[in-house]
Amino acid sequence: MSLHGHLDLLAGADESGRPVLRRQSFAAPIHISKPHHDAGWLVVNLASPGPGLLAGDRVDVRVEVERGAKLLLTAPSASRIHMMPSGHAELTQSFHIANGAALDVWPEYLIPQAGARYRQRTRIEVAPGGSLLWTESIAPGRTAHGEVFAFTELRIATDIFHGAAHLVRERYRLSPPDAATSALRRTFPAAYYASIVCISDAVRDDSACWPAIRALHDSGRVWLGTSRLAPGAFAVKLTAADSPTLRTTVAAIRSAFQLATGVEPPSVRRVTAKNSVPVGF
Repeated sequence: MSLHGHLDLLAGADESGRPVLRRQSFAAPIHISKPHHDAGWLVVNLASPGPGLLAGDRVDVRVEVERGAKLLLTAPSASRIHMMPSGHAELTQSFHIANGAALDVWPEYLIPQAGARYRQRTRIEVAPGGSLLWTESIAPGRTAHGEVFAFTELRIATDIFHGAAHLVRERYRLSPPDAATSALRRTFPAAYYASIVCISDAVRDDSACWPAIRALHDSGRVWLGTSRLAPGAFAVKLTAADSPTLRTTVAAIRSAFQLATGVEPPSVRRVTAKNSVPVGF
């Protein structure tokens, strides 16, 4: 029996200016823990009461952040996509960030297990004057079980708008051993992948974060590239040789962006890597 779950959140500011959830609705396989406040942010942890997504499971996510609110969405555990002889699991998500609002999305890894089929569609709309820190990471499989790029197919589609500008239109399909997967594995046989997008009026081409971010490139452990999407909008993509390296590098990139924005980050209350610092946007 497949599950058709959803998450619907509207974050706004109360009379004192503190961020609150004005609307919340969710259904399995999505669950949220009790939100908490930290450093002026509302922190919402997403969890799944089940073991992961199976064939036929579908999840629809809609998140809106109103002016004056700062929302951090995170997760305490990875999103697992299980083996499926037929069919696929699907996630559709949309995010809307108003002028004067901030959204930080930092889930755990997506882990596609052997034989998994998964489709994901994401649309993010950031109004002028809004801020976004978007982090996404994909593991090659259950590496501890010897599963490395043993899934059947991943289809990922992402569109990001800043005002009327369509900054990101990304479409890719990974189906081992196709050319795209071979390219991903060319440097690291068990490559871990991450994509980070930062949209903020406080981040500029000459911000101090860039030398720190580019210095993280290490031909033996991490391959990293940066792109300027538009004024105040930037993307960083990286592959790493293993999970600890990716975690440490992603945490460092996020911290560099956070420092550039001048906004105190909240703690997500989970460990990202040895000696890592609290993270948020």
